[in-house]
Amino acid sequence: MWLDYQLRYNIHCLSSNAPGSIFMGSLFTGLDVARGAPLSFSSFGRNVGFIFLYGGLICPMEAITGRKSSMHNALSGATVGYLGVQKRFLGIPGVDALFFYRYPRISPPMMGAAVYGAIGGIMATLLGKPL
Repeated sequence: MWLDYQLRYNIHCLSSNAPGSIFMGSLFTGLDVARGAPLSFSSFGRNVGFIFLYGGLICPMEAITGRKSSMHNALSGATVGYLGVQKRFLGIPGVDALFFYRYPRISPPMMGAAVYGAIGGIMATLLGKPL
């Protein structure tokens, strides 16, 4: 019974996540093109994929806890930030490369997790999700 509920919840959550991921991925791809990057299917797919992954990581956490929480958004953002920076798909907004020379014990993936986790958590809190 409980497993059936989780499965149904995750399927519904993931299917409702797809249109928003496509929209926001298109928006971010358009912003990249406006800044001078060439329009390519790979950048569009990467943007949509990372946004879908971000939303897809939230779904099981909500199914397990039975409630929505901004902490789920922060953990999902941190995971996507870590993986994206480690694989060199994402940059770290607001962090200069010289930061890592001044503080060599902080790796770029760790900083990516902190920045993207903070962005996800703060945006969810501002949009009204409880802690």
